[in-house]
Amino acid sequence: MLAIVSKGVFEKDAGKAKLGRVLPFAGYASASKHLAKLDTTSRLFLVTVRPPKEALWLVAVLENLVFDGQKWTATPNSTRLTDVTLIKDQLQFDSGKGIVAKPGALGMSLQTPRVLTAADAKLLLDAAAAGQTRTPAPRPVNLTRHEERSPLPCLCKRCFPAAPPRLEFQGSEFVRTNVEARSRVLWFWIPATLGDDLAQVQRAVKARLCSRIQPFPDEAKSAESEGSDEAEDEA
Repeated sequence: MLAIVSKGVFEKDAGKAKLGRVLPFAGYASASKHLAKLDTTSRLFLVTVRPPKEALWLVAVLENLVFDGQKWTATPNSTRLTDVTLIKDQLQFDSGKGIVAKPGALGMSLQTPRVLTAADAKLLLDAAAAGQTRTPAPRPVNLTRHEERSPLPCLCKRCFPAAPPRLEFQGSEFVRTNVEARSRVLWFWIPATLGDDLAQVQRAVKARLCSRIQPFPDEAKSAESEGSDEAEDEA
């Protein structure tokens, strides 16, 4: 299961801890009924949300859990403190809903403990074991924002698999399309009647997208390196 360590508790117990350090957490003070599924064979993944940009940190993984009626005790944690912000959207939980939180409300959205899937646990453990404090998301990254009240199906990363390639709405036919730039992809709907102008629409959207986003840091460095190699060849 996954549970959150509040900002106050974390800063009191390990406020100056740096990523990569192993924090000797050996318990979790909570009597939440949602943790009743835990037993001595379970693992409890503790996370916390860090300012200023709501980074999600994996704090500890507790095993050999025992509940005394007020708190859970466990063997001391041996998992390193890891920033898992960029893989949080890959977590699904047994509900299949993943993490859904408005800006500024990530910590609040995780107040209720959740059951992790085996894939979720592996994702978190692999990140910690590899020392990858920021594991990049699969690319191209879907930039499409989640839309709760859109009249057409949402095309964000989570909703995309359920969206049809074309549909009819209020007597008009729409098709989904996308543009890709700098390892990002933006999906959107256009009226089928604009099919002949699709290339022009895509060029316009791509130009606007390129003006608003920068390359990922690793790709920017790669591009700079290639540019230097080309300059040396020309010299």
